[in-house]
Amino acid sequence: MQQPEACWIRVLLFGNLNECVISGYGNLVIEDREMGVTARFNRPNQALTVRMDAGKLRIGEHLFDGDMMIQTETPFVFTVNELPFRGHLRLSRNDDGMTFSAINHVPVESYLCGVIAAEMQSYWEPEALKAQAVASRTYCLFIKHRFGRGRDWDVRRSQAHQVYRGMAAETAPTNEAVFQTAGIVLVCPDKSGKRTIFPAYYSSACGGHTENSRFIFGDSFSVLRGVECPYCRKTTRSDYFYWTGPLFSREEITRRLLGRYPSLARLESIEQIEAAQQSEIGRIVSVRLTGTNGRTAFLRGEDFRLALDPSGRKLKSAIFTIHRTDRGFEFVEGRGFGHGTGLCQSGAQALARSGSSFSEILQYYYPGSQLVRLKEQG
Repeated sequence: MQQPEACWIRVLLFGNLNECVISGYGNLVIEDREMGVTARFNRPNQALTVRMDAGKLRIGEHLFDGDMMIQTETPFVFTVNELPFRGHLRLSRNDDGMTFSAINHVPVESYLCGVIAAEMQSYWEPEALKAQAVASRTYCLFIKHRFGRGRDWDVRRSQAHQVYRGMAAETAPTNEAVFQTAGIVLVCPDKSGKRTIFPAYYSSACGGHTENSRFIFGDSFSVLRGVECPYCRKTTRSDYFYWTGPLFSREEITRRLLGRYPSLARLESIEQIEAAQQSEIGRIVSVRLTGTNGRTAFLRGEDFRLALDPSGRKLKSAIFTIHRTDRGFEFVEGRGFGHGTGLCQSGAQALARSGSSFSEILQYYYPGSQLVRLKEQG
C-alpha cells in the first residue's frame, strides 16, 4: 500500500450496479469527493448495502451526492458482494443516473497477485509463473498509460484485459512469482530508439507458432512479430492444440453477428463465409461475409470468432477451416487456444520444465525486448 499512485491500477469490478453489499476486514473511511464529506465505519466485517436513491448513493441514513472513495485500513481488504479484494474501492455514478460502477484502486503488485493464479495454473513451474508475472505487469501498465487517462478505470477484471479474481485467486506459488519479479517490466525501442513499455500479450496455446500482432491487434511492435513454438504441444491439453468446433446454423450465425454488429443487417441473412485473408501460419485475419441479397462485408478474424463464441471455448482460436454444409457452417482443423500473440503460456511451461529461466522465456517470445525495473525505464 506504500507504492506511489503511478504504480496503482484501477480495475473495473462491476459496471452497472443498482445495489451492492460491501464490508471491510478493517475499518472503512468513506469520502464523498464532491461534497468533501467523510463517514467512518469502525466495525470490521459489517455488511453495508449501497444503493442508488434519486440519483445519489445511499448507505443506510448516509446520502452521498458525489462519487464515493472507500479507503480501507489494516489489513487493507474490502469485499463487494462477498468477493474480497485488496486496496480501496471507488463507487462512481454512471451517466444514466440510475446505476453505478465499482472500481478497485490497488497497487500493481497486489493486483497481480489476483491475476497470475487466474491466468496460469498455480502448480506450474516457478519460472513460467515468473514469466507470466512480468508479462502481466507489463501489459496492465501499458493499458493504463495508453487508455486509462480518458476514463475512470484502467482495466476490466475479465479476459477483455486480464482475468482478475482478487484475493480469492491468490496462492503461495503465484504470489511468490509476483514478489520475486516485483517492479520488473519488458521494454522495447520505439521509433525514436527510446525504450518504451509495450502490450505484452499472451495466450494459452499458440498452436505451433505465435502470431504477428499486426494481424490481431493492428499494432506493429517489433517484439511481437511472432516466433516458431514447438513447445506448447508438449504441455497443453490435446483438445487445446487440435480441435473441431461446433456446427452453427446460418440462422444462428446471422443472429449472433447482427446482435454484435448491427450494421451487418444490410446483408439481410448470412449466406456465405470465406477466409478473406490468412496469416502465414494459417490464422484467419479477416472473413468475407456474403448475404442472401448478394452484398458483402468483412470482419476481423478475432472479431468474427468471438462474436460467434464470446466464451472462446468452442472456437478456441482463429486457426480453422470453414466448411459450408446443408445445415450451416462447420469450423474444423482448428489449432491452438487464444489469439496466439506474444507469450505462449503452455510453451512457457514446457521451456521452464526444460530448465529455461523466466528471462530466457520472455526473450524467446518477445525477441529483442529487455527487462528493466520500473525506476530504470526511460
